[in-house]
Amino acid sequence: MKKLFFTFITLFSLLALSTGAAFAAPLADGYLELREVRNDPKGGVIFVFDVVGEFSKADFKGSFLTFGDNRFPLDCNLSDAILQCTTSRATAGQYVTLNVGGFIFWTRVPERGGTPPASQYCYGVYDIYFNESEDDYEWEQFDTHCQDAPANFGDVLQNFYNPDYDDYNNYEFLPNSPGCLSPVNVNAYYYICGF
Repeated sequence: MKKLFFTFITLFSLLALSTGAAFAAPLADGYLELREVRNDPKGGVIFVFDVVGEFSKADFKGSFLTFGDNRFPLDCNLSDAILQCTTSRATAGQYVTLNVGGFIFWTRVPERGGTPPASQYCYGVYDIYFNESEDDYEWEQFDTHCQDAPANFGDVLQNFYNPDYDDYNNYEFLPNSPGCLSPVNVNAYYYICGF
């Protein structure tokens, strides 16, 4: 029975940690809903709550956050039906427990925000190499190429450098991994294939 109870508690805790929005149990006065967690590039770590019910600023004094053995104060500001609480950047990337006015939330603080990288689509770049132990040619990934838009069949990387051959070549995008190209055609040397 203890094992079953422990398993249930563990699964519930993992589920709570993996959810984006957390709810606190409603009280007679109302409740809070965690809407957003941000780590702004020019600001701090911010927790944004929707407030349902009647609360005052005093209700949120003494709010704090914990992870591991660390405890950080939350500075909370109530405006209409929105509560914003800020804390230390040291919480970045951590799974944390929030105690906000007696309500408990579990969430993850994202790493510091900023401009997302322009390249969002990455593909392996393959070339053909002779495998002496197999006495045959094999496709082998030697680099990764990232770009702003998804690759299409037949796209070509022009003058892409392969340091193994110390040479620049053209690599064509193919829709499958090099395994789909067997038997190897030693006259078709240069490909880029998605993985």
